[in-house]
Amino acid sequence: MRAWTAALALFACRGNVADPEPVPLPPPEVHSTDADLLVPWSFVVVHGEGFLQRPAGTTVVRLEGSVDGRAAGVFLRPHQSSARQMQILVDPDFVALFEGRVGTFVGTAAVEVTPSEQPPVWSAPTPVRLDFAPALVPKLTSVAAEDVAPGAVLPLRGDGLLSGAEGRSALVLNGRFETHDGASFRVTDAELPVVERLGRTSGGAFLAPAALGLSGGTFEGHARLRTQAADGTLRDSGPLTLAFEQHGPRLDALAPLHAARGQVLTLSGSGFLPNEPAEETATLVRAEGVFSPTLGEPYPVSVALLPETWVDHTEVRLGLRTQLDDEGRPVGWGATAGVFEGTLTAELLAGGERASTAPMPLRFEFAPATQVVHLRYLRGFRDALATFGLAGAEGDLRTRVLQVCHRDYAGLRVHFTEQRPLDWAEFVTVEIGGRDPNGLGLFGLDNTPIKDDGNQRLDELLGGRNAEAEALGNLPFGGVFIESFLALSPSHPEASIIADARFDEVFGPFSTAVDEDAEPFEAGDAISPARASQLQIAVDALANLIGSTVSHEVGHALGLAAYGSQVHNPLPREGALMDAGSDRPFAERAAIDGRAPARFLGPNRTYLDRLFGDAP
Repeated sequence: MRAWTAALALFACRGNVADPEPVPLPPPEVHSTDADLLVPWSFVVVHGEGFLQRPAGTTVVRLEGSVDGRAAGVFLRPHQSSARQMQILVDPDFVALFEGRVGTFVGTAAVEVTPSEQPPVWSAPTPVRLDFAPALVPKLTSVAAEDVAPGAVLPLRGDGLLSGAEGRSALVLNGRFETHDGASFRVTDAELPVVERLGRTSGGAFLAPAALGLSGGTFEGHARLRTQAADGTLRDSGPLTLAFEQHGPRLDALAPLHAARGQVLTLSGSGFLPNEPAEETATLVRAEGVFSPTLGEPYPVSVALLPETWVDHTEVRLGLRTQLDDEGRPVGWGATAGVFEGTLTAELLAGGERASTAPMPLRFEFAPATQVVHLRYLRGFRDALATFGLAGAEGDLRTRVLQVCHRDYAGLRVHFTEQRPLDWAEFVTVEIGGRDPNGLGLFGLDNTPIKDDGNQRLDELLGGRNAEAEALGNLPFGGVFIESFLALSPSHPEASIIADARFDEVFGPFSTAVDEDAEPFEAGDAISPARASQLQIAVDALANLIGSTVSHEVGHALGLAAYGSQVHNPLPREGALMDAGSDRPFAERAAIDGRAPARFLGPNRTYLDRLFGDAP
């Protein structure tokens, strides 16, 4: 008997059976707690498992023990919570545990979770120690001031640092700054905010350009650590003698020196400022020189680039992002393959002050366009994979999917990866999930709104809900939907017109959705040589189903089919990857029984070769 019949019976008889009893929730677990010396509005972080948040349920923490020998306890609700971590705020109820005085709590922490419409469940108590002080006196013992430039973070050590809801900390400079060109000015209470705090005793102070300006020079004077508690109380440490040299901004290197449109470049040097309109700071990068296109005559260029990522004062990231003209054609730096020779300069802006680096000689090669494709597996993918009975083979399956995609685009500058490509600013993302949210049982869909002839846009999402496509009357949800492949079984209640009995033979040994007597494969299962052979056939077939569907949908994103306004080949051809779905049989999709996988044929391959082939 097929499982489809049983599944339909469940839906058909739903109103005639009693609701099942809820499964008792396993008790939560507390693994550990993290906390510095606590002050009002600190956080205690609780690590564990099984914590709930609305609407799934609620979580309460109970502390029970003693404070300096006095019995004490309190019930607390988390400020933030996830399944494995929550943050407890040291609010007035928490402070009352210590009666507002310096003290140490020694006892246990237990967590109660209350699922919706179920009784509460308690964790086992876990030992915990918490130290509290109503206020901290700041101390400053050292400041490291090496390779200092505007925007640098100066490491400091001391005690009593505050951050977040507790209050704020700052390094306060007083003294005199003498520039390298002979000018000087007094520095009075210049506050450098502590932007990095490691415990109570160390952190880093941001050398904001408002303190000393952008010019190179020497500071001599002293520094204090200043804290402002949540109640507004200001406290200063004693002074620490401090002298250091601030140098002006500089450029060191750009990498890589060979890149394509859509790629990320790393510019290293010193003195870079974040692009923060509220703080009136920015870094602007200018390239001036001559560009020699691979095809065409050289011409002068002057380009201004705004870094899209500020890592720190020594590094920024530049994205060679696509810019389209009024006719939708790529223009600007990186739009055309060729070589740039000239100089690169960084200009820093802080309020009304400006400073520039010395020009850095640069020879940069713009490579022909490359399309990177990110495969993003959604939660529904694993659920659907379990329906195929192949949950234990997920790693091998995903590796094989990548191999199939690379096979289909062999010889082309189209690269697939499961990892988000951090060295690319623009790339196609394909979401691989379970069920088709459009409700049509589609195998896959490119839900971008219009056909991208010539692949002018490198940055597209085949997934999620595309409101622009929906407004045009197109289906809104895109991606690859592997649950829909079950319709390739002739026994499926909505069997596809290309359903094939071989589907049941391949997946029947593992999928109870195909054969109720199947035995799903789980990781670590010991299997016989015969079953291992069956498993390999099933994994390879499903990987080909998924991978070739990805390749087909990415083909759409790249502008295929290459027949005017057509999105599929107007006439089917055996083994053609861009044929419509009804023209691509199961054996071809799964590449089984010696059937060759589909390929990009004819005009489609010519189109891809023109855009992404090895020839210019």
